[in-house]
Amino acid sequence: MKNVFSAYVTLIVAAAGIFLLGETNASEVVTLEPPSLPKPYKNRFSHGKVVPANAEWLYTAGQTGRDVDGRIGDNIEEQADLAMRNLHNIVKEAGMDSANVIKMTIYYIDPAHLPIIVAARNRHFGADFRPASTAVGISALANPKYLVEVELVAARIPAD
Repeated sequence: MKNVFSAYVTLIVAAAGIFLLGETNASEVVTLEPPSLPKPYKNRFSHGKVVPANAEWLYTAGQTGRDVDGRIGDNIEEQADLAMRNLHNIVKEAGMDSANVIKMTIYYIDPAHLPIIVAARNRHFGADFRPASTAVGISALANPKYLVEVELVAARIPAD
């Protein structure tokens, strides 16, 4: 069912991209910045991405502020850095890089932590990193010690 939903969402996004851009290039990801929407806040994200049908996809599990030994970071700075480092390492393991990241979702406990989380994101993925992005304030994560959890979706267009 999830694959059917993902295919449906991909089709809708692709159709929206074609409508907004006239046409898309089947060999590259297209960033959507419709003039009918406000500019992304501080240019930190993109409103949408259109990915060609032939792309290879990477979906990550949510990553928290745990190190390789399972130790949870002591504070938001450490947890945000560990979560972003873990995600970056997954992307690298898949043979991809920051440019391949299409969507990032950040779940955080305290709104005051968001600038710290974004700073960690920029350290690991680059200051010009602009995926489609959502940040969600929530009351709790799976472990009460977790302060942040982040997941992402990446796509790579195979070379011809």
